[in-house]
Order: sequence, then structure tokens, then C-alpha cells
Amino acid sequence: MDNSPPNPSLLQAPIAIAYLDKDLNYIIHSKKWCDDHKLNLDNIVGMNHYDLFPNTSKNWREVHLRVLSGCYESNAAEKFIRKDGSELWLRWSVNPTYDKSQIVNGMVMTSENITESMNARLKIDREHQLLLDASDKAKIGSWEISYLTGELYWSDVTKKIHELDLDYVPDVMSALNFYKPGINQEIITQMFTTSRLTGEQFDVDLQIITAKGNERWVRSVMKAEMFKGNCIRQFGTFEDITDKVTSDIRFKHASKKFHDVFEASGVGMLVIDPIDLKITQANPSICELLNFDQEHIKTASLGEFISKTEFPVLFNSVTDLLNKKIDHLTIDINLKKSTGRFVICSIVGTLIEDENGDPVDLVIQIVDISEIKKKEQELKTFTSYVERQNQRLLNFAHIVSHNLRSHSSNFEVLLQLYQQETKEADKNSIIHLLNSSSTQLSETIDHLNQVVALNTDKIELSTIYLKENIFKVMENISTNIKTNNVNVDVDVDDDFTIDASPAYLESILLNLLTNSIKYRKKNVQTRIVIKAFKYNGKCRIIFQDNGKGIDMKLNGHKVFGMYKTFHGNADARGLGLYMTKNQVEAMGGSIRVQSQIDVGTTFKITL
Repeated sequence: MDNSPPNPSLLQAPIAIAYLDKDLNYIIHSKKWCDDHKLNLDNIVGMNHYDLFPNTSKNWREVHLRVLSGCYESNAAEKFIRKDGSELWLRWSVNPTYDKSQIVNGMVMTSENITESMNARLKIDREHQLLLDASDKAKIGSWEISYLTGELYWSDVTKKIHELDLDYVPDVMSALNFYKPGINQEIITQMFTTSRLTGEQFDVDLQIITAKGNERWVRSVMKAEMFKGNCIRQFGTFEDITDKVTSDIRFKHASKKFHDVFEASGVGMLVIDPIDLKITQANPSICELLNFDQEHIKTASLGEFISKTEFPVLFNSVTDLLNKKIDHLTIDINLKKSTGRFVICSIVGTLIEDENGDPVDLVIQIVDISEIKKKEQELKTFTSYVERQNQRLLNFAHIVSHNLRSHSSNFEVLLQLYQQETKEADKNSIIHLLNSSSTQLSETIDHLNQVVALNTDKIELSTIYLKENIFKVMENISTNIKTNNVNVDVDVDDDFTIDASPAYLESILLNLLTNSIKYRKKNVQTRIVIKAFKYNGKCRIIFQDNGKGIDMKLNGHKVFGMYKTFHGNADARGLGLYMTKNQVEAMGGSIRVQSQIDVGTTFKITL
């Protein structure tokens, strides 16, 4: 075979081709050969191939040797790295050339630059692989049946969903039989037939039974390609949606269970938007509690049922819940009923989040605790009363023990002295002391009787005109008021009434008036101011003077103690304020004192 080089017109050939002799020197070549290989030369005739390509690999040198021995070599696509580092994809062939005696005398090399098409193909391959990877992760397979070839194709993911080996070869009948017998097989068979006849597209969720006997939910998308009224191809996707369906079923069951509990609960319940606190659901119990119909509540915000002063408490608690500073909401707050009256309620809230951890709903339970709070207050009041009574009993026991022991010891000493004395005058003196001690003992017993009566007598309250009673007490001590030039200013309305024990009220007014006169400042006109007004539904009496005052830092804790005196007056017994405090508290009231030395004292009585 004569493979001698063609004529010089080869230089203009549109392909890269070159003829070389047995020593691999160029005999003739196309211009494109130089261009494709970026040789920057127009004519390389006579030049050696290895001089032009000094980095020719060992593999290529072996190719040249095999060709010179009569072999034919080719490659549909091979990557080369140029001198400048760029990639070059070539489709090449190297064949021997022969002289007239059929002896190899060289070779002819052809190459086609397929870099652009290869890059496009590689890009497609990469994208295809990414699609396959995504499909595998998403459990989305594909299928196709060609009616021209009769071939049914399943992707690897489709086979995995059916729990089949990857070399499994499917057919139409077995494919349909994988669907769960009954309604599932009936539906898929009808859709498959209809799609083939009409070209209609279907998208359906059905159950299959895999090759290993496991039930799975799948989404099958079916399309058809029609040509001149005939179906030539059906194809689609096949997705495993078992987890999604199972999750949906569980969610529906949970939602139904929650709805049943929500509606039947005897506890008030609301579902609200945790961001704007809009109410989305309200159960019958909360409607009954607040006395609103369900539609009204569902169109409102939770803030509309809470006072402006308490709303920040709710807002801050919900904010802490959203910021995960707390894991649930627990607050006591007043909610407004349709009547406008507020009822104190205990609110417990749980935040519902989606799969991403974002808040969806806030479910709160609301319980009317007004009766509980009332009982708690009653218990607190009773406990406080018992504590006061116990303290009084302790004080009383201490006073009895101390005072009677003092008198007893005094009697014992005087009697011993009386027995030892022989002189009649001395005995008479001791008798005089015994009489005096007896008088003091009687006075002590009288005081103790007053305390006992105060804590045991039944208190009956009646409505009293306060101003009238103040003037009555002032009239009883009018001589004392005039003698000491005392100015009493009574700032009380004529019709001001108070619920109190008449005897206790008279005793309280008398004690406070006489104390102000007794502990007045010398050389300064004594001024006493008595005021009365309503305060939080109760009566507040203010009794103020400009007397000596009390050192509250030193004696503030002893002001209302029994037998506590602070000014050294000879006639002071320390019983008046003790009795006053006990009388006020026996009527269910309270008394507080403010005082400053050389400024005066103010008593505040609340009944």
C-alpha cells in the first residue's frame, strides 16, 4: 500500500495532520497542526518531532515505536497539557505510512481539538452526577419505557426504593405488581393505561410492597410523549415519601388528639401567635371564664384582656420564652371579663416550634385562681392573727411571771423583816410598806385584767360618727386641754362615719389625746391635728402633734410594747399605746407611728 505524502495543498487542510519519516522528522503538515499545538511556527518541515515536543512522555514514545512497527493507534479523547499549562483535549490517530514495497517509511498523525466539546460534556457529566447525588439523597428515582424499543429503564434510586439489586432488569408487569394489591394496583394500572392512550399526566401517592416485603409510600409522577396520536414513550419520577407520609399521619393524629383535648378540657385554653399575641383558637372553657363568645376571642389579641400595668409582665415573659431564657411560661395575671371585672388567673404556656426550631404557636392554659388567692389571703390573715395572739400570750406570760414574781418577792422580804422586828414602830412601818405593795399588786392585776379582757371579749362594731366622738372625748378632758393651753384642730367632716367598737374608739382617742398633752414640749403651745378620710375603701385617721417626739432609731420597735416608757415621766405606766394597738387590731385595723425628737409624733390608724 502506497501511503506516500499527498501534495503540498495539505498545508491548507482544515484538520491538524502531519506526515513524518521514520526518524520522526516532519515531511509535510497542515497549518492547523501548528495552530492547535501552539508551536508559534508556520513551517516545521525538516524539524524533529521530539525537538518540538521535548517533554514527550514515555507512553507516546512507545506509541511511535509501535506505529513504526506497523500498528495503528488512536484515542477518541485524551487530555494534554501544553507548555503554557493550558489543557488540550484531542481526538487523535497515528498510522504507519508505507513505500511502494510496503515497508513502513514513516507515520501520519491526525488530531482534532475537541477541548470545547469535552468541557461541555464534562460540565454535563458533573451536573448529571450532582443530580444523581441529589436524587439519591432525596430518594427520587426515574423511570422510562420506550415503545419503539420495548425497553423499560429504572434508575438506581428507583431500584433502591424497591429494595432490588442494581442489576435487576424490570418489566411492565412486575413493575405494576410491586404496588400494594387492591386499590393501589387498580389506581396505578388505570393511570398507566390512560396516560398511554391520551398522553395525560398523573401525579399520585400510593403504597408499594418492596422485594423484601416492606411497605413504602411512593410518589409516582407519570408523563407521556405522543407522536401522531400514538404514545412512543412514558417516563417520570419515583420518590420514596414514606417518612413524609408517616410524619403527616402522626401529625394528623396528634392534631386530632390535641383538638379533642383542647375542646373538652375543663381548663381554659388559648392558642396564640407568639410574635404578635393574636389569638387563633379558644376553647369553650375560656369562653365561659371570660364570658365572651368564641368568635370575639378569636379576633382579639391576648393583650386586650390584660390591664396596661400588667401587660409588660406578660410581654417580658413571652420575650424570655422566645429567647430560650425560660422553657415555659408561668405567671399569675388578671384577665378582664366581658363585665369589665378582672379575675386573677394562673397562666402556663408552652411554645410550639417547627422542624427548624422557629416558633409557630404558643399554647396557654388559664385557670381561675381567685378563690385560691382569697383562701391564701384568709390563711395569711389568720396566720398573722395567730402569730400576734401567740406573741401577746408570750408577752402576757412574761409580764405575769415578771410582775407577780416582783410583788411576791417583795411580800416575802417584808414578811421576813416583820417577823424579825421587835419594835412596834418598825413593824408599823413594814405594815405600811405591805399595804403599798398590796396596792401596787392590785394595780398590776387590774392592768392584766384589762389585757385579758381586750383579747377575750367579743368585739361588736357599729357605725359611729367620728367627729361627734372626738368632741365627746375632748369634753371629758376639757380641763386638761385648757389648763395646758392645748390647741386641737379637728379636720373631719360632720357626716364622716366609721365602723368601730364605741368603747375601743373612745379609749384610743383618749389615749392619743392624753399622751400628746402629757408629752408636750414646755414653753411651746401644744398643737394637735386630727384628720380623717377614706383610703382604699377603708377609713384613715391621722393623729398628729408637735410634742417631744420619740427617738425611732432607739425605741421604734418598743413604741407599742407593754410597760414601755420613753420620757421618764413619773406618772407614765407604758400601758396606753399597748392597749391602743391591741384595740385597733382587735377591730381588724392597723396603726403606724412616725416620730422625730423635738418635732412631734404622727399616728396613722386604718380601720
